[in-house]
Amino acid sequence: MKLSIREKLVTAFIGPPGCGKSTLLRCINRMNDLIENVRTEGQVRIDGHDVFGHAVDVIELRKRVGMVYQKSNPFPKSIYENIAYGMRVAGVKKKPMLDEVVEQSLRSGRCGTK
Repeated sequence: MKLSIREKLVTAFIGPPGCGKSTLLRCINRMNDLIENVRTEGQVRIDGHDVFGHAVDVIELRKRVGMVYQKSNPFPKSIYENIAYGMRVAGVKKKPMLDEVVEQSLRSGRCGTK
């Protein structure tokens, strides 16, 4: 099966709960890699490259293929690590800077939860 998704447009997968929407999206950006005992088969190609190839930089892939959930869907890490994740991916490594941003996010209530 081939599904073409056009660049720079919003694409939505709509369906009833449990029909596989999130599972499909997690296959595209390899978020399933973070779930124990998940098995994938077949290919998912972006710009002609299989996202499951050994040479794929998963962090770079996830920067290009994002997801927005109805409900918060944190990584299986601490609250601190979930908030700091984006900065770490962007290359910020200085703990004082991460600490400041995490604290500001928690105090302001702008850390992805409502």
